[in-house]
Amino acid sequence: TYTTQAKTKKGNRKSEFALREAEFWLTAANKLSSTKYPYHELERLWKLVLFNQFHDVLPGTSIARVHQEAERDYAEVVTQAGDMAAKAVNELVKESTHVTVFNSLSWARDELIPLPVGMKGVRTPTGEVLPVQEVDGQVYAKATIPPCGWVTLRPTEEVVSSDQRVLVEKYKLENEYLRVLFNNKGQITSIYDKEAELELTSGLCNDFRMYKDVTTAYDAWDIDSMYERLPVAIDTEASIEVMYDGCLIGGLRIERMLNKSRLIQEVTLRRSSRRVDFKTTIDWQEDHKLLKVNFPVNITTDEALHEIQFGYVKRPTHKSRQYDADRYEVCSHKWTALTETTRGCAVLNDCKYGVNAADGSINLTLLKAPLVPDMHADRGLQEFTYSFYAWNGSFAESGVIQAAYELNLPVLISGGEMTVPEGSLFIVDNNGIILDTVKLAEDQSGDVILRLYESVRTTTSCRIVTSLPVIEAVETDMLEQPLNKIEIVDGTVPLVLKPFEIKTVRLKFQYKN
Repeated sequence: TYTTQAKTKKGNRKSEFALREAEFWLTAANKLSSTKYPYHELERLWKLVLFNQFHDVLPGTSIARVHQEAERDYAEVVTQAGDMAAKAVNELVKESTHVTVFNSLSWARDELIPLPVGMKGVRTPTGEVLPVQEVDGQVYAKATIPPCGWVTLRPTEEVVSSDQRVLVEKYKLENEYLRVLFNNKGQITSIYDKEAELELTSGLCNDFRMYKDVTTAYDAWDIDSMYERLPVAIDTEASIEVMYDGCLIGGLRIERMLNKSRLIQEVTLRRSSRRVDFKTTIDWQEDHKLLKVNFPVNITTDEALHEIQFGYVKRPTHKSRQYDADRYEVCSHKWTALTETTRGCAVLNDCKYGVNAADGSINLTLLKAPLVPDMHADRGLQEFTYSFYAWNGSFAESGVIQAAYELNLPVLISGGEMTVPEGSLFIVDNNGIILDTVKLAEDQSGDVILRLYESVRTTTSCRIVTSLPVIEAVETDMLEQPLNKIEIVDGTVPLVLKPFEIKTVRLKFQYKN
């Protein structure tokens, strides 16, 4: 149920993030430009998403018609929420030849920004000319976008590039931090951490494993514990070619057959990044098969960390007890990680939920092929992205949670400029605290609701600084009912959160829209 009906699961993930983005920028537009907030339409779209989280829909265990309707619902949510977010940011800018980039996450992020046709380069508000690279006829600039904010980039004829490059050869991707080597099947033979001077792999990574998947009783529901004893050989060589290289990003294209299914991957590595992305397309033409991709790494640990909503859980990487052996397939959200005290590796994803982490290997489950109750479940074109991420330092300083959010939530781009060319609506001074939700209160009072959580399992304090004219802050329950007043100190809202604690804060303003 973590894997069957992949398009339903992808629709759920994309819809949740699309609505999050819409709520954030509609709130910003409401407070900065008096744009009307569409309470009822947002509620209608959220109810579509929540309806499809009913058991047998999101788990992928319904008849074909149910999933056809669910995919239709998700398409409506993603399209309409995307239109709302785009309209909201367009309300914030005034028309010009500039480009404004919006980031709803509560930390600054570096991203590659596609520039409008004919624009050769851009400057930041401080006058810095940003490095650019052309990829398949599209010019990209690397920009830093402030937390919960925006930056306006001005066009310039001046073009600069960096001396540092992402080196790409037929079987290699390399930047300042990582050197990634491939074999003729598209598997990774080495991921070398140049900073730590350590080899990260303990076997072949990006290694696709296929198994016969004939369950004892429940075809779409179950993966039986003996599946690893029934491997399907997939030894075909891959067609590998260099897509592009340059000062910002490099990429390889890998194409091969996985049994009866054709795989195409665009594997990319950015400059100054510890994340390797695998943009994947599979024409899935299997019956009663299970597909995983494995990343065995040189991390010594007996537990894996699996993200859940507002935190993570630890689960064993061994089968020492029956209780451990029974957890051979588990649920995860955007990432699973193996960690030591001062280093770690993770596999991120943009729409997958099933995984197992056994004997030092993170194995992401990609696709199933049941015949009951939908005999055509998942057959056809499937598209998704997963990533490999490595770090040095403690888990709290790893950035893995931020990297997973960034993979799932692209920045918004609008033609035009902000009156204030660079700014933030909210700044949270502790990266371990994730500002997950920004929305207007359900009572239509015009108050702003913030929902935050502590993400790295430690008691900590933080301060929320906002550029909006807040006059009062109140901690509430999740139904937005008041619990206690928070004293605003020097224009900031101070909070203390326990490990994985979720807090909801209501902000009141000098004006209401």
